[in-house]
Amino acid sequence: MTTPSTFIHLTCAESRKLSGRALLWAEAGIFALLVGGLHLALIATLAAPQQQGLPPEALAALKASLRWPQGFLGGLAFAGGNGLGGLLAVVLAAALGGQEYTWRTVHLWLSRGVGRTAYLLSKATVLSVALLLLALTAFLAGAAATGAYTLHTSGSLPWHALPWGKAAVGVLAATLSLAPYAALTLLIAILTRSTLAAVGLGVGYNLLVENMAAKVLMLVFPHAGRIPRYLPAMLGQSLLQSAAPGSEVSVGVSGASGSIALLSPTTAALLLAAYTLAALAPTWWAFRHQDISA
Repeated sequence: MTTPSTFIHLTCAESRKLSGRALLWAEAGIFALLVGGLHLALIATLAAPQQQGLPPEALAALKASLRWPQGFLGGLAFAGGNGLGGLLAVVLAAALGGQEYTWRTVHLWLSRGVGRTAYLLSKATVLSVALLLLALTAFLAGAAATGAYTLHTSGSLPWHALPWGKAAVGVLAATLSLAPYAALTLLIAILTRSTLAAVGLGVGYNLLVENMAAKVLMLVFPHAGRIPRYLPAMLGQSLLQSAAPGSEVSVGVSGASGSIALLSPTTAALLLAAYTLAALAPTWWAFRHQDISA
C-alpha cells in the first residue's frame, strides 16, 4: 500500500520530470507569443484606415476593451478548452501519459511497489498544475499586451482599478475548462499507450465533435439547438464569461456563443467537473487492469 509520503515523493518526481521537459515551457512560450501577438494585431487594426468607417461609439468601445482595466482579463478568452488552450492541453496530456510507456517509466515505478492508483493520481495532480500554468500564461500575456497599449495611449496604468479578484477566479475557471480535454486525452493515452493516437483523437474531438458536429446538429435538428451548451466548449465559455466579463469582447469573439443561451456559471462548473471525473474514472479502471508487461 502506498503511504502519503510515497505519494508526495512520487508527485514531486513527476513534477520535476514534467518541468524538466522542453514541451511544457515551449507550449507556455508559444501560448504567450500567440496570445500577445493576437492582441497586438487587434490593437494595430485600430489604426488602419478602414477602421475609420466604424461608428465612433463602436470604435470607442473597442479601444476601451483593449485598455486597462477592461482589457486586463482579455487573455483569458484564449485559455478556454475550445480555444488555443484546449489544443495545448491535449498535447501536454498526451505526452504526459503516452510517453511513459515508450520510456518504460510506468514499468519502473510499478516494479518498485508504487500503487497504480497513487501513480495515476500523481499524474493527474501534476497535469492540473500544468493546466493552471497554461491559463496563467494566457492571462499574463493578454494583460501585458493591453497594459502596453494602455500605457501608450494614456501615459499611465490604473493599478488601483484592476480586478485582481476576478483575475484569480478567471484563471481558475480557465483551468477547469481545460480539465475535461486533458482528462479525455489521458484516457486515450492510457488505452492506446501512444502519444500520437492521444493527440490525434484529442484534437479531433476538440475540432470536429465540439465545433463542426455541434453546428451540424443545430442545422439538421433545429429543436436540438440547446444540446451544444451542455458540451464542454460552451460550458467553459459560460464559466469564463461569468468569471471574466468582457474578455470575449477584448479579443473580438463576442459572437462565439451565437444565439444560444449559456448555462449559469455554477451549473457549468459542476458539469465541467463531472465531465472530468467521467473521463478519469475509466482511466483509473483501465490502468488498474492493464497488463504493463505486455
